[in-house]
Amino acid sequence: MLLLVLVAPNPVVAQESTETSAPCREYFLLSRQAPPTCSELPFDAGRAAAIQAKRYQLLTATAVSAGAIVGGAINAFLDTPHQSFRFTNEGWFGERTFAGGADKASHFVDYAILSKELTKLYDKMGFSKRDSILLGFGVSVTAGLMNEIGDGINPYGFSWEDLTMDVLGAGASAVIAAAELEDLIGFRHGILLPAAGSTYCCVEPRKGRDYSNEIYTADLQLLGVGRRLDWNIGPLRYLMVSATYGVKGYPGGAIEPRERQVGLEIGLNFKVILDDLGAGRNTWWGYTLHIIFDNFRVPFTSVGFRYDLNHGRWTGPDNGNGFAAR
Repeated sequence: MLLLVLVAPNPVVAQESTETSAPCREYFLLSRQAPPTCSELPFDAGRAAAIQAKRYQLLTATAVSAGAIVGGAINAFLDTPHQSFRFTNEGWFGERTFAGGADKASHFVDYAILSKELTKLYDKMGFSKRDSILLGFGVSVTAGLMNEIGDGINPYGFSWEDLTMDVLGAGASAVIAAAELEDLIGFRHGILLPAAGSTYCCVEPRKGRDYSNEIYTADLQLLGVGRRLDWNIGPLRYLMVSATYGVKGYPGGAIEPRERQVGLEIGLNFKVILDDLGAGRNTWWGYTLHIIFDNFRVPFTSVGFRYDLNHGRWTGPDNGNGFAAR
């Protein structure tokens, strides 16, 4: 992907070359009339600075990309016990699947967040919008692939379903960025408090974490709706409506009480709140706050209703940690 950026035209460098190359045209053509001091003209100084800036940009991007890819692989490769490489079929969101689909929702949301944040970071480095989106998508997918390769030699196994959700999540963020819909649509990963407790853990043999205390959201931000409809929605700008997914008792709880919950809720939009407080992404501390609050669903800041697909029952209003079958 970085090779793609290397061969892609850089608008800034192209503009500088166009504006300042005229005095050195004869020098470029090796004309006898080329001024002997042409190497000292602003063209060469500007070109040298531009080349140096480009090298620094590529070096920084390479370090960030490598860090994201290594980070995506390290836990999987370090997970033990190791075994011969193998593929596995985990299924998707079915009742009898490994995690009731929570692991698939996690892959989608987490790689959507990774792709979005990498895109913003590459943009801060000075890449064009197109290159930032392509880099964000490509590095995220590569990180997901490395993670699955690592899973291939640990107890999980290489899962095509997981990799598919990684690609779909990263792709969703790329489309949102390209269409400039980030003020309208987003995704978050949250934890639920209080914890579900040991009743829904460790009854059945399991691998990996308990997903009972996690929730994943797809958000519709009312601020973006108001902008597109040219409505003055007042304080409603600080709210978002979210579709949610979460499970109870997967993968280690007793089979009968397990729940797969889809829900609809309304909650606070901290991204808008931070921007209106002057904590935008234009400062390091504002940028850091946005990384956290744009992507993390803060407990007890949303309320809604959930439907348990396993038992056909509703629960709520709650923060997502209710049990429909209890």
